[in-house]
Amino acid sequence: MLEQIFLVKQDVEKYRMLTVIKSLPPREVNLSNISNRLQFTYQKTYNIFQALLEDLADVAPDIDPTDTKIESIDFRKVSIDTYRLFLVKNSVVFQAFNYGLTNANPSFESFSDEHFTSKSTLNRRMSKFRAFLKNFGLKISNSTLEIKGNEKNIRWMAYYVYWYTYHGQEWPFSLIQENSIDQIIGRTDITFDNPIVHFQLKYFLAISRIRLIKRHYIDELPYYSDVFGTQNLGEDILTQEDYPIVPVTALDNENKLVNLFRRTAFQPSDTSFEQPINANARINPKFYALVYHFIDFLKEHYHDDMSLYHNQKTLKHIMTYVTRDIVFYYIMAPYSLMHLDSMYPNEDSEKNFTDLYKDVYTFFSNIDQNEFPGIYNAAELISKDLYQVLPSYISTIRAEDIIKVKVLIDPGNQTAEVVLRNIRTLDFVEIVPSNVFDDVDVLITSLDVLPLDIERKKYPENLKVIPWDISSTRPDYIWLLIQLNQVYVKKIKTKQEEEKKKKAL
Repeated sequence: MLEQIFLVKQDVEKYRMLTVIKSLPPREVNLSNISNRLQFTYQKTYNIFQALLEDLADVAPDIDPTDTKIESIDFRKVSIDTYRLFLVKNSVVFQAFNYGLTNANPSFESFSDEHFTSKSTLNRRMSKFRAFLKNFGLKISNSTLEIKGNEKNIRWMAYYVYWYTYHGQEWPFSLIQENSIDQIIGRTDITFDNPIVHFQLKYFLAISRIRLIKRHYIDELPYYSDVFGTQNLGEDILTQEDYPIVPVTALDNENKLVNLFRRTAFQPSDTSFEQPINANARINPKFYALVYHFIDFLKEHYHDDMSLYHNQKTLKHIMTYVTRDIVFYYIMAPYSLMHLDSMYPNEDSEKNFTDLYKDVYTFFSNIDQNEFPGIYNAAELISKDLYQVLPSYISTIRAEDIIKVKVLIDPGNQTAEVVLRNIRTLDFVEIVPSNVFDDVDVLITSLDVLPLDIERKKYPENLKVIPWDISSTRPDYIWLLIQLNQVYVKKIKTKQEEEKKKKAL
């Protein structure tokens, strides 16, 4: 993800090493296994590990510095989120982006002088970031380091960067007081069953505040109007009292954009079916027609190989997911093509994706570019989303033995769907809603700060927390299923031991 865009090669290698270490069972953490996973020589792996150790002294002071053998280090004391934040915050490219977005009077020359780097060096290091910005139809100024382009896309890009960099670890915005955002949300009727949505909305509102303070307004939302007309997707969160000098039309557009993200990118997967995007607003029928056309396309290619066609409720569920995805990109991505290789530079290219990905891409890359510009431009990203979600639909345990699993993964990231799909394959697992705390056996969360201290006492004492990195790969999902099986077996054994004790009395 963003580590490939902001970090130098050496930092990327250290970061990759830690993700591999965290994904391995403790008994398999050794340099040989890591070398094989990274496809590096043993000597290179050893050198990267030594560099990683130096960073851990700053990132995880609880780790004993005298432990220099990899097998003796307790890597539970350092999270992937924490290490990613440490590396990115120290990246001069990220610092340049943050400076240009938040400084009142930014200057490329002033930034270069303050960071003791030449403009040519900084420009060279920003090459991947510039390519990343093109996905959003944006550019970075060579004179001020400010981001230039469509205002709503600047909000989208800035949220994307700050969220995946900070990920709830700390408040990113020194220019904005966190309690001022809390007060804005606090006066609304919005509730948060999933605490990650609360974090996401706060980040988005803080970015909105930064842009409005600098008098960067959203003057129009033409593609929003194509989908929803003049309808709003929720209550107005921002008021004229918050921003008295912001024009009424611009503030109305601000609220429409905030609620669009709430109903799409921030919508938890476990409630996406119960709370579809059209629950409170009518959608232009042409988008439903496109979704039906897509389903028919899949029928022609897969016939009865996909079980969703035999269950109307399931069919409606996947259509709801597809509708949300295409509506979001239609509104947000009409200005430039979005490419996987510059959004996710460390992932496999299209040729290595499954046939399902290629079929989905064939469909969306051949739609009418003039009628659906944003969907056409985002064909690669939509295909990436759907090729991970759709396989969920292709294809005697006692009730008291079932383990209850709660999943809190970034809303708006398809990883949530993938995690849910994988654990639903286990007959002994019951997925519980985000607002349930009693009798939860396992919490899978992409935020290392969860569960919050105030929530911890609501859970059972023996709750197992499984941190989840949103950039996890297939072997990580296999290890996840193994861990859930271990919890299940342990639960059965505990019950059997308790029954033996009762009989012995």
